[in-house]
Amino acid sequence: MKVNSFWVQRSPWGHSFTIICSTESQYPGGSFHLFREANIAKSQSAVDLSASFSFPEADFSHEGKYSCVYEVILSSRSFRSPASELLVITITVHLQQPSIPRIAPDGQFDVGPQGSAIPWGHSFTIICSTESQYPGGSFHLFREANIAKSQSAVDLSASFSFPEVEFSHEGKYSCVYEVILSSRSFRSPASELLVITITVHLQQPSIPRVAPDGQFDVGPQGSVITRGHSFTIICSTESQYPGGSFHLFREANITKSQPAVDLSASFFFPDADYSHEGNYSCVYEVILSSRIFRSPASELLVITITASLLPIIGAAVSAVLLLLSVLIIILLVKRRQKQRNKETNLKCSFKKRGSANTYAGGSQDNKYEDDDEADYENVGT
Repeated sequence: MKVNSFWVQRSPWGHSFTIICSTESQYPGGSFHLFREANIAKSQSAVDLSASFSFPEADFSHEGKYSCVYEVILSSRSFRSPASELLVITITVHLQQPSIPRIAPDGQFDVGPQGSAIPWGHSFTIICSTESQYPGGSFHLFREANIAKSQSAVDLSASFSFPEVEFSHEGKYSCVYEVILSSRSFRSPASELLVITITVHLQQPSIPRVAPDGQFDVGPQGSVITRGHSFTIICSTESQYPGGSFHLFREANITKSQPAVDLSASFFFPDADYSHEGNYSCVYEVILSSRIFRSPASELLVITITASLLPIIGAAVSAVLLLLSVLIIILLVKRRQKQRNKETNLKCSFKKRGSANTYAGGSQDNKYEDDDEADYENVGT
């Protein structure tokens, strides 16, 4: 008599499987005994010289080495066949590789060939899912080789939220699904890697071409400021990272720095000088998690200093006044000199008349003297 056993050696946990024993014995009407190791696991009467041993839900207790023995009773005596060849039953648990998305629910993912870029300070969520036939497990979110977060599966998926992104969240992430079956733990293969990169994007600041004190003269070459006047350069930005500061560059060097107030800063120059000429630009700087980030430089503001016309006008007016004063003095001197010459001529004429009258007699002389004195007084007045 020959006994055969037929069955695939591997069976998934929780599934049903059947072991069929058969024989070609010439003594029908017997029964089969299914042995697990050295003990009878099940017995069943033979039907057409075969028997099927069903296991409706495979468990790890079903693992082992199985064999069949055919038994027949003849004349009240029991006869058993040799044991069949061994059938090794192994219960397997196959967990599928989970999937990991490259899009966050809040839309902050920037998906590229190198991974996903997320702005600093924003939130993002990593969703792990599987199509495993073993529900009730949990997901582990790995960052590099370490578990970052764990969560029970709901409908064979789990969401891992990061409410405020830090640079410590950068790295390579993967999901692993774990299930416990009959007190044994089983883990799926790791999902594909999701590379997370944290980015800081600062917008280009704006720089105006008009000063609050109105001393700018805006032209195609830039802004022209009169020397000695004050002017102000205002830098502003629409950055999503407040609390930073502005640097005002002149050519390639920082000339002034100031903390931002409402995302703007005013750089005041009280007295414009030629040393202030040059190409100016603004840069916004912010410190996030002890790291320094700078925006691109603003467009250039060309400052040109021109001389003031007031000193020239003042000097010209002073020169004119001085010239007029000199002319007036000269005219006055000439007038006085002319008057003195006239008086001198009159005195000389009086002396000549006096000499002539001396010879004419004393009484007449006195008369002429009186008349001359009167004439002199009239001329003097």
